Amino acid sequence: MVTMSMRAISPEKRKHLLWLQWLLILGVAYLLAFNPPAEQAKTVAVLVLVALTIILIAGLFVLPLKYLSDPRVIIVLVSLNIVLVSVAIYLTNKGNSDFYLFFFIILMMAAAAQNAKAFVIGTMITSGLYVLVVYRTGVFTFTEGFLLRIPFLFIVGLFFGYLVYVQKQEQQELEPMADPVSDLFEFGRVLVEAEDLQVLQSKIPKLINNILRSDACELAIIEGERITEQIFEGLEPQEPQQSSRLSISKSIHHETFQSDDTFIASDFSQDPQFAGKEDAHLYPYHSYMGRLLKSLGRPSTLIAVYRKDQEQWSKDDINKFQFLMDQTELGLQHAQAIKQLETQARTDELTGLANYAYFSERMDQEFARARRHNIPLSLMVVDMDHFKKINDESGHATGNELLQYLASVLLDTTRPMDLAGRCGGDEFVMLLPSTDIEGVGALSQRLIAEIKNHDSNHLPNFSISVGCSTFPENSITLAELLAHADEALYFAKSKGRGSAFHYSNISSPA
Repeated sequence: MVTMSMRAISPEKRKHLLWLQWLLILGVAYLLAFNPPAEQAKTVAVLVLVALTIILIAGLFVLPLKYLSDPRVIIVLVSLNIVLVSVAIYLTNKGNSDFYLFFFIILMMAAAAQNAKAFVIGTMITSGLYVLVVYRTGVFTFTEGFLLRIPFLFIVGLFFGYLVYVQKQEQQELEPMADPVSDLFEFGRVLVEAEDLQVLQSKIPKLINNILRSDACELAIIEGERITEQIFEGLEPQEPQQSSRLSISKSIHHETFQSDDTFIASDFSQDPQFAGKEDAHLYPYHSYMGRLLKSLGRPSTLIAVYRKDQEQWSKDDINKFQFLMDQTELGLQHAQAIKQLETQARTDELTGLANYAYFSERMDQEFARARRHNIPLSLMVVDMDHFKKINDESGHATGNELLQYLASVLLDTTRPMDLAGRCGGDEFVMLLPSTDIEGVGALSQRLIAEIKNHDSNHLPNFSISVGCSTFPENSITLAELLAHADEALYFAKSKGRGSAFHYSNISSPA
């Protein structure tokens, strides 16, 4: 059975409540000092006031922080303070006056306010209305007892408004975590349905944070022995992303990385093996629990949860975390496998470039976009000269190395929007969106020079021929774009190879 624990309010909020409680009690004392109680009611009522004061102050001092966020405790605090103020007003003989009416108006406004600013403004307006109402009744006086009622109403509004504000704020913080069973179902659904690895990685920290009721959760992506990316949920603005690309050995996660199981620390902020790490100052927490996850036998992901207090992780917390890690590891492996299959389906195995099936799909999309927006699109066809001869003389292994080298040169010259692919054999293609005749001409000449001047000692010298075409200058359809690039390539080969030509001007080099 999943149970939901109460979250403790911060020590700062307890301090604020105590200050406001003392301010309210001080206001009651001054109200009674300037509006002396009637003799017949003095003894019992004063005893009630003293008892309430002791109970309220002692309660706020002694109660554990987690109980001050309990709605039942807030209701008791509100009720006792209403009795306190009501008895005080009764003792001033103003129980049947406008003063008592405005006291309850203040209470209603505090309960209805949506935020701190609203209840402060509402309290000020109500206090002002009290002055106006009394003034219009003709009983307005500048005596200390009367003038004290205005700030007293304001203090009452602040106190009760802050109580309501604390409760609403705690409730808002709990709303995303209100149903642990629902969170578990959502966690399972996300793992089962996820096909995009990056999307899954971005969702996991929030789901785990909600289920474990931790203050923060971190998912670190591992490559080799370095953290390459971090995804956080609930972390305070300490800019921990600065630790990206950090060596694991210099990170607080080093012990977790070396452990074969869940690693737990109750006060890692004071532990020397944590405190000496480069990124330790970025984590404003005490309790730590983390685990390294693997994919295909290699470390791939590290997940850690944090708490601000030094409370020990319970056995239930640890069991939940281990269960979540087991499921997360399976989910990430599933998403990673899908990603690898997708990559294999569109990638040439030898060169790592796009295979022709994927290249054709992207070419259709880019041509449609270029025609729709009337922007240039260039196609470049690259062919290795005398590749068969190189294979026969130097062997297929050397031929494969040359293909891989040419592919790396093509990749180095592409922009993020460009796409390089292998058609098969020694023929390559490059798709260049938003590139005109002049741009593709300059790129083709750069490629020719790069290949001609390559300085790889173990590879034989070789050259390439390049043919280019551009939409819309000389190609209206995609078929024409392809045919014209091929025609320009054949023209380059007929002119002695080691050159580049554009279809728009196949009588001179591009």
